[in-house]
Amino acid sequence: MESSKKYIGVLLAISGAIMWGIQGPISQALFSNHSFSTEWLMSVKMLFAGILILLFTKFVQKKKILDVWKNKKNWVVLILYSVFGLSAVQYLFLITVRYSNAAVATIMQSLGTVFIIILTILIYKKAPSLQEGMGVFVALIGTWLLVTKGDFTHLGIGFNATFFGLLLALAGAIQTMLPVNLLNKYTTFPIIGWAMIIGGILFNIYHPFWMDVPELDFKSILVVAFIVIFGTILSFICFMSSLKYITPTTAGLLGTFEPLSATLGAVLFLNISFNFFEVVGGVMVLSTVFILAIPNKKIK
Repeated sequence: MESSKKYIGVLLAISGAIMWGIQGPISQALFSNHSFSTEWLMSVKMLFAGILILLFTKFVQKKKILDVWKNKKNWVVLILYSVFGLSAVQYLFLITVRYSNAAVATIMQSLGTVFIIILTILIYKKAPSLQEGMGVFVALIGTWLLVTKGDFTHLGIGFNATFFGLLLALAGAIQTMLPVNLLNKYTTFPIIGWAMIIGGILFNIYHPFWMDVPELDFKSILVVAFIVIFGTILSFICFMSSLKYITPTTAGLLGTFEPLSATLGAVLFLNISFNFFEVVGGVMVLSTVFILAIPNKKIK
């Protein structure tokens, strides 16, 4: 019984990671072949994903969705989390994809773990453990190889891709750290649903989804639907549901299927190639997840 539950958790975590990762090359193809703006896609994606997640919580999970609004102290945290965490990750991921490619964006997002370590050191004045120090060092070297492609005299993926990729990693750290107290008080899905709706409202203020609508054909409608339903809603539901069966550490390790699926999708369907140094750099960045998973007692 325990073994079967673990297999369910592993399957859910891998499914969620693959769905998030594969939306990268799909978004890249959408930007390349259609007149889609990132802001229009965010307006659609965040608003409708948030509404559907709240409906799922209310009618499928049979859980309350308004409790978080009963305490005014939670409002500020929820809004900050939505703007600088969840929405920022979703937006900066698409921006990084636009300036580079899906594989690079997903690998840069993996640097969020390093930013969590750095922020923890700065905020709590806590010295890093040996594996944390190793993880940061390996990630920095890997990132340098990735962005320079082995030529240390210039940035191989461009300044914008590097800049927004690092902001993406920082937003990923904020997304993980900021809502901890909220998630301890309330169930996960209402927090995520409301955060997405807040982000969706803000993006619709800037670019309403009913204005300057890109040219939509049947294929592009299917692609947008995939990004909203599979790449945003189901990827998150699968990942969070996996935590009922496996530990967060195991789920985090299985999250490496995100850049794997994004890279394979980019190579197979978008004809993107990587040189030796980019591959080594990407592997080094991803290896930090495994380094940080090593128990302290195993490191001498």
